[in-house]
Amino acid sequence: MKRIASFLLAALMVCSTFVACTNDDKPATTTGGDVVTTATPTTTEPTEDTPDLPDPSELDIAGEFNILVSGNMSVNDFESEDDEGTTVEIAIYRRNAMINEKYGVEIVNEDVTKFGSAGGSGTGFTKIYTDYMAGESNYDAAMVGTYDVATLAYSGYIHDLNDMEYLDLSKSYWDQKANEDLAINGKMYYTTGDISIVDNKFTHAILFNKDMVKDYELDNPYDLVRNNEWTLETFAGLVKQVGEDVNQDGIYDSNDRYGLLTWKDPMLAVLASAGEKICTINDSGKIELTFYNERVLNLYDQFTAIMFDQQHAYDYQYDNVTGQQTATSTWDTVRDTVFNENRAVFYQTVVRTGERHRDAEVDFGFLPYPKMDASQEDYGHYVSAYHSEFVCVPETVENYARTGIILEELAYYGKQLLTPAYYEQTLIGQTTRDEESAEMLDIIFASCVYDVGIYYNIGTYKEQLGNLHRTRQAISSLYETYKTSAEQKISSINTIFAQQ
Repeated sequence: MKRIASFLLAALMVCSTFVACTNDDKPATTTGGDVVTTATPTTTEPTEDTPDLPDPSELDIAGEFNILVSGNMSVNDFESEDDEGTTVEIAIYRRNAMINEKYGVEIVNEDVTKFGSAGGSGTGFTKIYTDYMAGESNYDAAMVGTYDVATLAYSGYIHDLNDMEYLDLSKSYWDQKANEDLAINGKMYYTTGDISIVDNKFTHAILFNKDMVKDYELDNPYDLVRNNEWTLETFAGLVKQVGEDVNQDGIYDSNDRYGLLTWKDPMLAVLASAGEKICTINDSGKIELTFYNERVLNLYDQFTAIMFDQQHAYDYQYDNVTGQQTATSTWDTVRDTVFNENRAVFYQTVVRTGERHRDAEVDFGFLPYPKMDASQEDYGHYVSAYHSEFVCVPETVENYARTGIILEELAYYGKQLLTPAYYEQTLIGQTTRDEESAEMLDIIFASCVYDVGIYYNIGTYKEQLGNLHRTRQAISSLYETYKTSAEQKISSINTIFAQQ
């Protein structure tokens, strides 16, 4: 994930330009559109954290750079009107201003984010598809919701980022875990990194109530993590120590006290936490169905035993009485209230949820998802498909070289400005309550997982697993029911990527 830059924001703004170079001893020639210049590389040796780009004085790429922003959540990492507002908004404004000063390029965007608008053929997909069919080029780049961008990738409407001049995804300001998890047949059609903080915000994590840990004399979770004892079995044991029918009505609902506050998405997140995926990119660069094995069966046996224990775990999206989904209009109010009123020790959620409790009195900390067992080498944290967005480049872009330069700079300056503004000054500086949470967040962000089985909706397993909190379906039955459709879609996507 993104490594946190050690630069101070104020110091960075003293130098608004820098000299970049290419990897090649030959002059770098930009092509397409209005760029018809040859840039001579400087003699400065390139470093991992510096873009290898032509000297700005030898380029003619001024003008608007239009980014389409779409997705299910109202998050836009490219729009800021001025240098006032939140720390993140100021960082976005300064990043845009630095690129404008350096290249004469104005970052503009069309924001069409809307809850529920990116399900695979949503607004972002439609806009890029419409441009493609009309032969138009309205966008220089796009930040598109996961399911939409995945559909665009195998439909041939966006460009292979590995085939773009000046875009170097091996640089540290691009996410190397994304490179590993998302490249199919060596092709990378969408990615993330320091160019955006959306993926950070929507990485799964656990909040916990520090006062309740003390009141119930539970083991210190921070120590459990440090001692490699933070496992699913240990987590289950802690959850089962807390459960109380507070109003004595014989029904466990939002009025009561629990060891765990949860929702349906952890049914997907738990796969990543155990080092498993619905689908994996194999050594041949192809998608492979890896969902069904003995370890996964054991994982869900353990996890559902926690989730379905209604005396100790409360699912705010599930009605214990009717066995049906609760009204969506109640979800946010219920989950906020239960956690703020000290009625849940652990809370399975995403990192951004911490911001919801910033002004509350509840004393909370962040934790990674537990490992399945102590022999597991690494933690794993699912980057939520529904909530996230990924950068991509429409196939109809007129000037790939120009787009590559600006995206590279947005990611580079994102590492220096945007990521620290979010991580150091917003997440650590304002949201968290203790130093230990920073240590835990480093673990979380260093172990992100991008599951192509979820992103490409292979076999509809993502829906079926998400609905387990309601259907209680056996994993073996679920797997067999959708196996044929899963294998067919995998075969189709692998064939398409081999031909593109």
